[in-house]
Amino acid sequence: MTDSYVTVAGNLTADPVVGSTKVGDVFTSFRVAVNHGYFDRERGQWLETGASFFKVSCYQALAVNAFESLKKGTPVLVHGRLKVVDWVNGDKRGTDVEIKASAIGPNLSFGQADYTSVRRPHFAGEDPADDENVRSALADQPVGAAGADGEPVGAEALEEDTYGEGDYEEEQGAEEPVSISA
Repeated sequence: MTDSYVTVAGNLTADPVVGSTKVGDVFTSFRVAVNHGYFDRERGQWLETGASFFKVSCYQALAVNAFESLKKGTPVLVHGRLKVVDWVNGDKRGTDVEIKASAIGPNLSFGQADYTSVRRPHFAGEDPADDENVRSALADQPVGAAGADGEPVGAEALEEDTYGEGDYEEEQGAEEPVSISA
């Protein structure tokens, strides 16, 4: 079966809510209202004819960025996988339309936006530093100790590896950026 993808333009009906899944992945959810209508030339005004409401969920970096960037009333464009869910709660029945977002952005038809790139660590899977064996091994090493190859181990080794090559100089305010060739 093929998934259906949609793009909707609407406004947040409330502030986004953030949480974490059972396995610890961050997610953000919110609702978007999409107003329907048309411009009546005789009256010279926009007439609204109703609205559609979508539940939106997003995960990982998109979830963090959405939570930190959006608030109630924000005009947004949401692109993602569409899912229609019928529900029953006692005597009540209904249908929810959900979008698992793969992209979210401001709707620039209604304003301007400044883009800020954020730098967050990226780990494929769980953070290896959180492994109890890694923590135990690092805790057993005295600070300033050297391994068999003479390289520092323990806390000093962690401090040295905190930044990628070239990043440390930029963070410390070096005058000339360091370039890395592949």
